[in-house]
Amino acid sequence: MELLCERVIASAGQPLTPGESLRRIFEAIAGGIILPGGPGMYDPCEKDATDAFGHLTNQQREDITASAQHALRLIVFRQVHKVLGMEPLPPPQRNSTKTNRKRRRDDSEGGDKEPVDGKKDKKEGVENAGSAVDMATTEGASSSSSSQETK
Repeated sequence: MELLCERVIASAGQPLTPGESLRRIFEAIAGGIILPGGPGMYDPCEKDATDAFGHLTNQQREDITASAQHALRLIVFRQVHKVLGMEPLPPPQRNSTKTNRKRRRDDSEGGDKEPVDGKKDKKEGVENAGSAVDMATTEGASSSSSSQETK
């Protein structure tokens, strides 16, 4: 088990918190690393390539994998206290000033003010674009009608 933990944590490529490390170990086991048809893990202390989990029966390997999958589900849904066999921690205290993250409106009375320049430019751009389309359609219609008149 120590070999599995060391290999899984070392393969992360960056320092992990204890919670991330625990989750990564359960992910590796739940992914089937110890199953008979899985990738397995070889013992670095042996000369020959021997499976580090060779002493486990197939049923034990499947049971450990299924338990790791269940524990991983609990961890993902923020119930790690059930995996660790302890009481849940109390929720963190929150400041009332930090919960209201929205900015206040400048105009709290809702009076009629001029639109913001960005919105005004955008609206004018839409109007100009619409008139340009209208002009193109009008020009296209007049040129097609004049070309029909010359025929």
